[in-house]
Amino acid sequence: MPQKYKSFFEQVVCNFLLLPAFNHCIKPTIPYLEPLLKRSFDLLFALTLLFLVMSWLVPVLWMLNLFVGGGPLFFSHQREGKDRKLFCCYKFRTFPKNAVHPKPRDPMTTPIPWLSTLLRNSGIDELPQVLNIIKGQMSIVGPRPHLPEYNAYYQSVVGQEEMDKRHDAHPGLTGLAQIRGYRGDTPNSASIHNRINSDIEYINRQSFLLDLEIITISFWMLIRAAVRRIFN
Repeated sequence: MPQKYKSFFEQVVCNFLLLPAFNHCIKPTIPYLEPLLKRSFDLLFALTLLFLVMSWLVPVLWMLNLFVGGGPLFFSHQREGKDRKLFCCYKFRTFPKNAVHPKPRDPMTTPIPWLSTLLRNSGIDELPQVLNIIKGQMSIVGPRPHLPEYNAYYQSVVGQEEMDKRHDAHPGLTGLAQIRGYRGDTPNSASIHNRINSDIEYINRQSFLLDLEIITISFWMLIRAAVRRIFN
């Protein structure tokens, strides 16, 4: 993401969304307020998504799912979270019921219907993770939670120290790596390093303003992907 864009965005937030004097005064105490501010915002945002989006999206997807083969609408499996603790991560199901998730470095060869493609390309399949956020297992913004076998593979590429640092924060629904395009498959070591380095950069830089920036860009990317899928 270009530095000039980040600077412009942060200037807009500081100058127009926050009072400059207040922003100046809060900086010395922000380390103490950041966790509380982040958790409060996570709960507010997750509950808003749950009631204003998921309340109508789930019935719509349930109906569409009936026309593309049926089966369970939701799916869950174990992912590594903060401090590498395992938790049950929720998603909309995009793979056939008995399909096996591809291993690291293996291409996805399982055919999936158009609805699953739309959900995966837009990131909508991740929205059930608002429940993980409400439970305190995830945050709105943070490194994406990976399957344990994927983390083991990534660790063999970047090292344990880097992977441990990546898990110093709660995993997120979206993150710095995702808005930079480092999401989905990681076909080579360069793509793995780019993703992990972006995750660590977020942890080192994390702030409420950075979270607002990432959320705004993520929403724009989600809308753009959905529109392109519908009209292309």
